[in-house]
Amino acid sequence: MSDVEERSSSSSSVSSQQPANEVTIRMPRRVDHTYHDYANYRVDLLRPSDPDYTAFHGGNRKSANNFPAKLHSILSNSEYGHIIRWMPHGRAWKILNKDLMVSEVIPKYWGQTKYESFSRQLSGWGFKRLHQAGPDFRAYYHECFLRGLPFLTKLMKRVAATNQGKLLPHPDGEPNFYS
Repeated sequence: MSDVEERSSSSSSVSSQQPANEVTIRMPRRVDHTYHDYANYRVDLLRPSDPDYTAFHGGNRKSANNFPAKLHSILSNSEYGHIIRWMPHGRAWKILNKDLMVSEVIPKYWGQTKYESFSRQLSGWGFKRLHQAGPDFRAYYHECFLRGLPFLTKLMKRVAATNQGKLLPHPDGEPNFYS
């Protein structure tokens, strides 16, 4: 028996357990752009029974110095306005000069020199990139990352790794921050 015959005979015994005509089609996994507006979030109305209560009242002390909090302070600093800046609506931000970001900002605040590491941190904290044509093209956003509301970064948590590969962009599902 040849190798080809042997493989086909062994695979036929396996295929007898599954219907021969059944084909599994996997739909591409797309970025979920569901957006909740936290612009009017009221911390003063939280009760101890609310899930977000501990983030603001004696919760994780590291949240004041975590990645999103540092990024928010950089965006709020006009010294870096030529490198990284908020979009006019204040719900997204954009890197204007990647080279200066890598040479000046990233080493100063995070002690690293690779943009890929910075990008991985963005993904790990749940930031999403906008791919739709327009003024927000290539900008990043997170529903709890808004200009003038740095306290919202306390609500941000690291995203659990899914190990299911890269998600495809989904421009049609992206939020429109101008409407």
